[in-house]
Amino acid sequence: MTIEKLFSFRVEFSIKCPRCDRSVPINGPMELIHCDYCQTDIPITKEYVVETLSEACTDMQETDIGTGFGWMRYGAFSGNLTLARLDPYCVQCKTDFASPWDLRPGSSYSCTKCGAAYPVDSPPAFLKEGLPGVKYLINALLSSQTSSALSGSSPVVLACPSCGASLSVDGTTRFVDCNYCNSQVYLPDDLWLRFHSVRKKRRWFVICEYA
Repeated sequence: MTIEKLFSFRVEFSIKCPRCDRSVPINGPMELIHCDYCQTDIPITKEYVVETLSEACTDMQETDIGTGFGWMRYGAFSGNLTLARLDPYCVQCKTDFASPWDLRPGSSYSCTKCGAAYPVDSPPAFLKEGLPGVKYLINALLSSQTSSALSGSSPVVLACPSCGASLSVDGTTRFVDCNYCNSQVYLPDDLWLRFHSVRKKRRWFVICEYA
């Protein structure tokens, strides 16, 4: 494949969680994502992913290099999609990749300036079938994210808002029962997020063949 037949664009994508309305990043063409706020697993249909990236490929092919745009995407989910017609670069130090068109799926790329590593992957089978023009992905996550790891292992003592009793919480559940007054205590956001780190929106690149 020669450079004349390939182009690249950057993707930033998120949807609103259908349960809590918080923003949940889609950091690659995955069929299942996880809301770190309400701990809901969200199935994403293959058709939704293929349709979104198909429109993105068409739009980016006709967009000048160095420019981009974003819009609200509706359908199965309310989403926020931002695209930029850019060649692959290090998202840490902004250094352009050296010879990005020579990369091969299954490898990784290390930034020549800061050393940050980026996975280079083939698109999943459903995307390859639905959108054969996509040749490989850079810095995209492909595995379904179904849970968030606890970021702090030590329990925290919280005062029951009803009776003032001390409650020891470890983040395994957002609702904690008070053994003294039998109230059910809902952990506030700041404490919940101390145990459960929230995934950030990831910048990933799609390498396509010109139609």
